[in-house]
Amino acid sequence: MPAAGKSARPILAPQDQMTIEEFLAFTQTRPDEERWELIEGAPIMNASPVEFHQLVAMNIGTFLMNEKQRLGATWLPMAGVGTRVPISPNSLPQPDVFVKAGPATGRAETEDALVLFEILSPSNTKADQAWRRRVYASVPNCQHYVTVSLKAPEVTAYDRSTLWAERTASGLAATLELHALGVTLPLADIYRYTQFGS
Repeated sequence: MPAAGKSARPILAPQDQMTIEEFLAFTQTRPDEERWELIEGAPIMNASPVEFHQLVAMNIGTFLMNEKQRLGATWLPMAGVGTRVPISPNSLPQPDVFVKAGPATGRAETEDALVLFEILSPSNTKADQAWRRRVYASVPNCQHYVTVSLKAPEVTAYDRSTLWAERTASGLAATLELHALGVTLPLADIYRYTQFGS
């Protein structure tokens, strides 16, 4: 039975787990406004995001799209889609924003994520955050995994180049270096028009 709310690791026996192919067929039957993830073989419907969450996601995407155009880069930022994570073959987590190395393909899932962003909400438990760090690190192309707080202007990045060591940037004057993209992302741009920015 599909579950509601974000959960780190549902406990399902292997024979009860949904495959990615079954999950994609299932989500095609659901209304477009529903946002589903497959977590360890269990389909999870995520809660509707709040306005600040959506603003932050749009701010990140807009800044990166402008940088893509300025740099003439081949990578492409977009709203997150299901991401295949090799370490958990019956999972298809969906980041809030991601950057892929190549052009859009029109598919409902990707294996080509260079950078993954999660905007943290109350439903993101510490166990869920730890699970996502682990599975996103298994994406072969992923160079940065970034979490964005809605409680304060603060972002935390985990980088492949440092074996996923944590680094945090806090305050609107701070910046986030994304070396794989050749981009520096100001926190003031991430939090523009939210309760922290202007």
